[in-house]
Formats: sequence, structure tokens, C-alpha cells
Amino acid sequence: MNGVLVQFKAAARIAAYLVVAYVAIRLWQDPAGAARGTMGFIEGIGRFFAALIDKVGEFVRALTE
Repeated sequence: MNGVLVQFKAAARIAAYLVVAYVAIRLWQDPAGAARGTMGFIEGIGRFFAALIDKVGEFVRALTE
């Protein structure tokens, strides 16, 4: 079992390195496009948390009525 875990960790490390290399290459090839993509991703996360806060506030408001 321990050998499988070691192999999984090694595969995960290789996958992480490949992702980092891919991001670095994409950033080098098109910095403006990478910036737009990153901003879109960050805006999506912000919209999610704004909606979450609104829903939690609505839930708490309904509990106090």
C-alpha cells in the first residue's frame, strides 16, 4: 500500500510540474490573453462569493423574522 501512495505522490508532482510549465508557456506566448483569462477567473470567484454572502444574509434575515 505504501508503494502505491509513493507512486501516486510522484505522479501528482509530475502533473503539477506540467501544469506550471503549461501556464508559464501560455503566459510567455500571450501575456495580455493570460491576464484577461486570470481576471475573468477572479471575477467569477468574486461573483460566486458575493452571491453566497447575499444568500446567507437572506437566510439569516428569514430566520429572524
